Formats: sequence, C-alpha cells, structure tokens
Amino acid sequence: MDDRLLRPILVGKIVASFGLQGWVKVLSLSAHPCRFAVGTSLWVGIPDGEWKRIWIEEASGQGEMLSLRLRGVSSREEAAKLRGLFLAVDQSEVEPLPEGNFYHFELLGLVVKERGVSRGEVVAVIEGPAYDYLLIRNEEEREFFLPFLTVYVKRVDVKAKSLEVECPEGFWE
Repeated sequence: MDDRLLRPILVGKIVASFGLQGWVKVLSLSAHPCRFAVGTSLWVGIPDGEWKRIWIEEASGQGEMLSLRLRGVSSREEAAKLRGLFLAVDQSEVEPLPEGNFYHFELLGLVVKERGVSRGEVVAVIEGPAYDYLLIRNEEEREFFLPFLTVYVKRVDVKAKSLEVECPEGFWE
C-alpha cells in the first residue's frame, strides 16, 4: 500500500528506546494484543505526515506497555530516533465490530440530526470512565458534548454519514 493512500488508525506510540539492541518501548492503543505479534507489519509515522511500513522482529510484554524490536532498527541510537512516533494500521485492516458497536474513527465526520434538522458534525469522541462522549460542532462553531448512550443516540448510519439523536429540551441552547 502506498503511504499516500493510507488511512491510519493509531494502535501504539513509541515512547522510548530500550537496551542496546534497538528495542523500543510502545504504549499500546489497541484492544487487540495480536496487533503486535512477531512478523506483523505496521506503519510508523505521525498523523497527517509521512508513514513507513515496518515489521516486528521480536516482542515482549503485555497490556499497555510493550517492548518491540523492529526490522532494520539495530541500535539504541536508531531506536531513539523513533521516540514520539506512532504505530498504525490502515482502516481496511481493522476487524469488523458486532452490530451496534463502532470504532471512534467511524463516528468522526457524521452529520448529527434531530428530527431531520442538522445539529452539527461529530468532531471528536472522548472516552469517559462509564461511557464515551461525542463532541459535536455546529455551523456557528459552538460545541456540545453528548453522551454516546442509546437514550440520546437513536440511530447511527456510518454508510450514510449520519447520526440521529433525541436530546433533552434546551440541549442545543
């Protein structure tokens, strides 16, 4: 895949070099541990920037913090140059979720409608301790935080790029 066609979904961030053999410490942003399996290829780069394909040679750790040795990175100095870069996969590589569940990237850009009236666009999804919030920005640049709960979000149509909501009286004021 050409990096100009890449639609990156962030799965990790390189936070430090580790040891003398070119290992890197990675903060996992993925719920799929197999994402960092030996032999797996990922993209390394920065959002809205250049990306380069890399392969995982060795991996250790589990949970949020991992240690990886990447093909072509064999010294501490080379590993240190990767600090702060992100690891990503293309949108086409993510596994489909069960019906009624959505990746955050699928919700971004959806037009929010209430009873047929456009209320704005989803510009961010913020993870909360109990549930997520949609950050909706209207044409006047006003922003609203809507809990992503079925009591408010009635229908999500990713293909049609729309999200139907029913908000309490005065929510949009």
